[in-house]
Amino acid sequence: MGQTPNLRGRYRRRRRRTSKKEMSFMNDFSKTFKITADQVTPFQHLRPSSLLRFLQEISIEHTEELGMPRQYTLDKGLLWVVAKQHIEIKRMPKYDEIITVSTWPSKTMHVLFPRSYEIKDKDGNVIIKGASIWALIDIKNRKMVNPNEHGIVVEDLSNGRPFNIPLSNKIPFDLKENGVILAQFSFCDLNGHINNTSYLDIAENLIPIEFLKEHELKLIDIKYVHEIKLGESLPIQYGFENNSYYFVNHAFQLQLGY
Repeated sequence: MGQTPNLRGRYRRRRRRTSKKEMSFMNDFSKTFKITADQVTPFQHLRPSSLLRFLQEISIEHTEELGMPRQYTLDKGLLWVVAKQHIEIKRMPKYDEIITVSTWPSKTMHVLFPRSYEIKDKDGNVIIKGASIWALIDIKNRKMVNPNEHGIVVEDLSNGRPFNIPLSNKIPFDLKENGVILAQFSFCDLNGHINNTSYLDIAENLIPIEFLKEHELKLIDIKYVHEIKLGESLPIQYGFENNSYYFVNHAFQLQLGY
């Protein structure tokens, strides 16, 4: 009797290699959100502060999933803080829209932790890109700490993707408007200072309503210099030039581009 040919082996399909781009996506941490009424403006667009809350939430959740939960940080007197954020917006999501927020960390830069973001709509279109730099501070003296001395490690999952975050530009003109920031109870978080997301609400409250109604936000660039602790107040200077509102004081520098 003749030998039966091994058809299974003969016609075995080759396993397709995973591309570098697909490998990058496999390492991303993603979460889906539905935009709710309390997260939008009176014009039904996502509030900038709500956008930053999404990024803050997914950053902390991913860091914990990578093996750095609060037992390694908060319970040992260490706080995660944001040093800088840069966000480019094609369009803001709207009320009741479903979005997917993805993030991945890049290589730690001594004491700084870079992280990138993408937000896609339900059809997979990238509508927002962003980057941030995080750091750890001591809860008592509020000074930056060396993560290596505390066993804090966040793996580089960028897979060669560049980390792009431009330096904050010097304000190109004299700011003529003046105001005051008060670190009210509702603005402050468990760190005892104004939460980084609240600066966006404070800034937008200084912009005329008609301007906000007629213009769509395209850029957020913010650098945090010092914290504003609960109950403190600081003067702020602001103004409009070249399609951007600028806000400056001793605690932060913010550009909102339209």
